[in-house]
Amino acid sequence: MKAISRISTRVMLALGLALLVISVTISYLTIGTLVEDAREEAKNQEGTIVLERVVAQFRFTEALLRRYVLTAQPGDLVAYQKSRDLLANQLTALIGKDVLPTQSQDDIRPLRDLIAQRVQSMDLTAQARGEQGLEAAAARAGSPVNRQLDDEIDKLFGQIKNASSQSIAKSKVDTERSSEMAKRLILVSGLLSLLTFWWAISRLERAQRRQSLVEAQLTDSEAMSRAITDSMAEGLVTASADGVVVSANTAVRHMFGYRADELLGQKVTLLLPERYRMGFEAFFSTLPKREVGFREWDTKTLALRRDGVEFPVSVSFGDVNVGGRRLFTAIIHDITESQRITEALRNSEEQLRQLTDTVPALIAYVDAEQRFQFHNKAYQEVLGRTQAQIEGRYMADVLGPELYAVVEPHVREVLSGYSVRYERRQMTASGEWREYVMNYFPRYGEDAAEDQVIGFFALGNDVTELKRIDRMKSEFVSTVSHELRTPLTSIRGSLGLVMGGVAGQLPDKARALVDIARTNCERLIRLINDILDSEKIESGKVTFDLLPLDMQELLEQAISANEGFAMQHNVKVALKAEKFAVMVYADSDRLVQVVTNLLSNAIKFSPVNETVTVRLRWKAGIARVEVTDKGPGIPEEFRQRIFQKFSQADSSDTRQKGGTGLGLSISRAIVERMEGTMGFTTEIGVGTTFYFELPEWREAPAVSAPMSLFGGERPRILICEDDQDVAKLLALMLDGDGFDADIAHSPAQAREYLQMTAYAAMTMDIKLPSQNGLDFLRELRSSPKTRQLPVVVLSVTAAEARMQPQYQSLDVTDWLDKPINEAMLRKTIRRAVAKSRAA
Repeated sequence: MKAISRISTRVMLALGLALLVISVTISYLTIGTLVEDAREEAKNQEGTIVLERVVAQFRFTEALLRRYVLTAQPGDLVAYQKSRDLLANQLTALIGKDVLPTQSQDDIRPLRDLIAQRVQSMDLTAQARGEQGLEAAAARAGSPVNRQLDDEIDKLFGQIKNASSQSIAKSKVDTERSSEMAKRLILVSGLLSLLTFWWAISRLERAQRRQSLVEAQLTDSEAMSRAITDSMAEGLVTASADGVVVSANTAVRHMFGYRADELLGQKVTLLLPERYRMGFEAFFSTLPKREVGFREWDTKTLALRRDGVEFPVSVSFGDVNVGGRRLFTAIIHDITESQRITEALRNSEEQLRQLTDTVPALIAYVDAEQRFQFHNKAYQEVLGRTQAQIEGRYMADVLGPELYAVVEPHVREVLSGYSVRYERRQMTASGEWREYVMNYFPRYGEDAAEDQVIGFFALGNDVTELKRIDRMKSEFVSTVSHELRTPLTSIRGSLGLVMGGVAGQLPDKARALVDIARTNCERLIRLINDILDSEKIESGKVTFDLLPLDMQELLEQAISANEGFAMQHNVKVALKAEKFAVMVYADSDRLVQVVTNLLSNAIKFSPVNETVTVRLRWKAGIARVEVTDKGPGIPEEFRQRIFQKFSQADSSDTRQKGGTGLGLSISRAIVERMEGTMGFTTEIGVGTTFYFELPEWREAPAVSAPMSLFGGERPRILICEDDQDVAKLLALMLDGDGFDADIAHSPAQAREYLQMTAYAAMTMDIKLPSQNGLDFLRELRSSPKTRQLPVVVLSVTAAEARMQPQYQSLDVTDWLDKPINEAMLRKTIRRAVAKSRAA
């Protein structure tokens, strides 16, 4: 019996142990399943949290972009870019963590691609705001492509979220079922399963703590979403299907002047003027009938503040699903400021157009594609076209083939970065031929495009009448030259013969009368010659034979030629000169003419038995000639116009002293043509000193072989400048900007340099020793080696020279006035070097 009892005990023990093992095993398996379900549920909840963060960050990024589009502030752009980068990191984290249900994994990568496309579009919108303005950015932001992307993104968000919600719900059901089974097994196993039950409870508690942590994180995510919504610059209102306000962010409350408790639970029509409310209610009643995820962008209307003030807004409508409840959202933008700016720009453009329409000149702006973007009324009148037929159209279509063929080379030149001036003759709409002086000025871009020509301004002046007057003047001068000088020559010759006794001995009274006639004939001839000289100098028809001259020898020659005139007035002339030779580069005959004019005036106005002093001075490379008299001095009121034509201090001077009033005007013009200056000092009752200054001529140094075009990776520039100090200064400026330079002090030296090497660009003065700049430029353009060489003219007469027609065909890169603007020089040289390298 004991044996049976022991066997039974053993069997029972074995059965008990087996039952315990089975119970423990089944309990373990059941608890393991329960733990896996809890893990899956926690993973799904974590995935939902990450997904919600991605959604919130995406909406926040969109909001920051809209803020930047409205404000165009650099800080808003930086905030948008940071938010965009954070969105990319969160999306990468969502994909890398593998926290979403398996059925949602296939939707993640399309979602990432859609968001990437949308972010790229937002970047383009930000770029359009910075470059093209608010309207272009708004048009891009509200494009159908963006709306379609938003719809697809919202759809994928919804699919993934629904899949996560279903997975969480299924996990909860499975967890409850497994928990019930575990409880039954524990009850059956009793005390034998106590330890296992305790272990399972411990495991369950740990899973529940993790779930609580996930739920807390979810709560924090919702709080963050609310914080993001409240930080938006745009107003955001959420309403139920019956039009009752469910939520309103801080921007809405500030925009409309309401507290939160005054808005929540009220009809959304409270925010609209009374006259719009009925229509809006009808519109809002149609929203529940629209498909889920719809979007309606930028509806313009008037809104109503709490204080009764109406203001313009732009509203975008959409819907969201919160806890299975469909709500409708409205994103509200206050567009008061943008409308004000748009109106101000419209008014400014209208004022500019009114102003330019009153100007009797052709004014236009043409873009780089040769399309008219702006023009004044004069263009319409001359071309006989309407504004619509010019604005936005190509120059070739507006001007016609014949006129465009004349204009096109100059357009290409200005679009390559050079200012252009030329003359053209065209027929107006009335059938009248008119002559115009056209000026084209390039317009450069900004920032990265600062070296690119984006268009040009055109200014055309009608010079038809000026040309007619100029022709009349030329005809008059020609008449004076041919019709007056010929008979005067006969009269002078006849009077001379009569005075010489060819008709017999004249009585004293007759001789006196003939002498008066001969004197006034000579005076009239001088007047005519002075007028002709003045006209020739003004028109540039006078040629100068420039050679190195010894100033002391020239002055001695001029004084000797005027000794007879000085003796007639009982005046002496004295010369005081430096002890060394002072050389200038000038035209000998013209310079003698200048000195003779000054001596003649000094002698005529000097008292009897006084001395006119001629001084030759030298200082710092300048030769100065002074002619000093001890006459009455020049009256104060006459000093400002002393160098004007036909100017004399008193009308009685003409009768008492003689003269035409042209001598000083001609003399100064001659000196200035030789790159000199003329002036005077005077003191009433003491005397007057007239002086002129010319640059000293010095032998140029020998030419040394230069380096190559781009020696040491630095472009090489040839400087052709006769003034050694200016040449050194130019070389220092260019060296500081990354250029090497060779210096030539004459055209001859420049030719030697150009024979030995090629240069990236060249600077030159148009007033050079031994050869004028016009001839030297023509020589450069006639040579195949230097035909394309960029040339920058630096001269005290650059502004005047660039207007002369003879320079227009010589392809000068730019004209810069002296004193030299260093910044302008560097910019011009860089542009010239870029052109040289391209060639």
